[in-house]
Amino acid sequence: MRARSPVGRACAVALAAALFAAACGGGTAESDTASQTTPAPAESGAGASSDADVSSDADPDDTGAPAAAPAASDTAPPAPADGDAGGDEGTSEVVEPDDGAAPPPPAPVDSGETATFETVPPAAETSEADDPAEPSGDTAAESEPPPNVYDDPRGGIFAEFQRGFDRNHPFGSLDAFCLPHDPPAEQRRATDAGIGADSITLVHMRSQIEELVGAGLAVDVGDPTDMFDTLTRIVNERCGGVWGRRIDLRLVEVSALGGGGVDIDTLRNAACIEATENHDGVIVMNATTYAGTAQLCITEEHDSILIGHEALPAEYLRRGGGRLFTTATTVEEIFGALAKYVTDTGALEGRRVGVVAPNTPGEAEAVESGLVTALQALGVDVRVFDVLDCAGTSFCVGGMAESVQRLIEEDVDVLFPTLNAVSLPGYINEMVTQGFGPGDVQIFNSDFNSQGNEVVADLILTFGGAAAGELYDGSVLLVTTDQGRFRDPGLEPSAFGEMCMREYREYSATGEDYDPRDPVETNKYGILALVCGVYRVALRAIYDAGPNPGRADIVAAMENLGPVDLPFMLPASLAPGKWAMGDSLQPVTFRYPCPFEGLGTKNNICLVASDYSEVRVKVN
Repeated sequence: MRARSPVGRACAVALAAALFAAACGGGTAESDTASQTTPAPAESGAGASSDADVSSDADPDDTGAPAAAPAASDTAPPAPADGDAGGDEGTSEVVEPDDGAAPPPPAPVDSGETATFETVPPAAETSEADDPAEPSGDTAAESEPPPNVYDDPRGGIFAEFQRGFDRNHPFGSLDAFCLPHDPPAEQRRATDAGIGADSITLVHMRSQIEELVGAGLAVDVGDPTDMFDTLTRIVNERCGGVWGRRIDLRLVEVSALGGGGVDIDTLRNAACIEATENHDGVIVMNATTYAGTAQLCITEEHDSILIGHEALPAEYLRRGGGRLFTTATTVEEIFGALAKYVTDTGALEGRRVGVVAPNTPGEAEAVESGLVTALQALGVDVRVFDVLDCAGTSFCVGGMAESVQRLIEEDVDVLFPTLNAVSLPGYINEMVTQGFGPGDVQIFNSDFNSQGNEVVADLILTFGGAAAGELYDGSVLLVTTDQGRFRDPGLEPSAFGEMCMREYREYSATGEDYDPRDPVETNKYGILALVCGVYRVALRAIYDAGPNPGRADIVAAMENLGPVDLPFMLPASLAPGKWAMGDSLQPVTFRYPCPFEGLGTKNNICLVASDYSEVRVKVN
């Protein structure tokens, strides 16, 4: 059993930054030739120098499907002996609409409420052959996908998701980033701050993540600035802007670490002022990290839209007034789904549970209301809920040794450590110091605080050593992206990811061509797909708002986009009151050492995706 021991040392590296997430797209590549036809206008009422960037969460496994949950009897499945990452495409059957038409957009989901994530049954359980309502005879014609709908080879929920798209939309094609379209019949005019007669101002908010390289907290993901700039040139030079109005893209940079006695939140709020007051940015786009109150500075205090990619508290989204958007889910949705997942699988039956959170503003409250309360409501025996003191930094070490001591005293055997990237390794190491060994505790985690990506997970070894990795081995995480899928030898990158890569390769002066199957280049491919996805969401909204939109028109159009293209082509959507796009989650398992020879991280860990026999999707 575990033995008590002296207090372990806290994490030695002093960094004041939370790591960020990036994602990548993937499936079957489409034609290299962009369609030159001019689509009908959508019916809707509603620049800077490049530099090398580094990121933490850019793992572009590109089959794009959420994976199955591990069996209740084995929440840490063994590695496949043949090196397959477990991808089993096409196991979910396509459910065809009765009339063959695209389904209506999803019903609005109030971001202030916790949505339910349900598991889509395997194809065998929903076979059309077993459906008594299925008409007999030759129905091949009825089974054909509607015109110009991408037929996702994964089938099931993925194919159904694709039926909601208009692929003739100037900013909806899978052949090109944008399509040329006729200018409006009415004369363009200046309508609002940042919206002139001939241009509209957007902002790329870039954290200077290269600052994290020396500390080993980031990896090279290429050049996001060049990615945004290249896509802007494509829109302006090939497609004539949006309704003839050119994109005026401004770059605002902010430190990732802070310094000089100034904390990160203060610096990010200063960047907000630059983006909104100095540049009149209508939409601010971020593909690196941009967290904290600065998000509300842009959306609540100023009349601008912010599109990011991190899980956010529902309170932030509500306060954003319909102008704050994320490609992920809400924190409450992640925790609620995690609580339901672990209880549904029987993993907590008869177990004693501990939960640890940081006192970072808003985070402990979100953990308590979203996870602890949900677990208790499901009858789980939560013995320990500790909040560590971060002292205004990213290093939450106050009370760490005492918290681990309480785990021992309460004989906790299941742990939910919801700490950030630089605090979790110290906590796991403290557990090792106080006598925890492999198998003593089952750990569950999520995308919260960027734990659901391999670069962040790798820090367990970087700062905790092999013993920490062995203790964390077998941890199961519920995530919003298709982590680890690039190791699947049968991987075929997604149509969206390949389109983004092709466009960037052909129009960037760098001529970069990233291989999504390569352990290093997969990170670069991933952030490119994220940049591409975030930008496309912005452009679709501007177009749908009409030829002479005001800011409020663009906000309304953004909320009514319905399904959106994101990395991995996983189900994601926007609707009135639904500002968190992510509609799916999947479990992955932390493995150390990585079971795929030569394909692990620098510390030889990996996140192993489950197969495709289950997909957890958001429902109303």
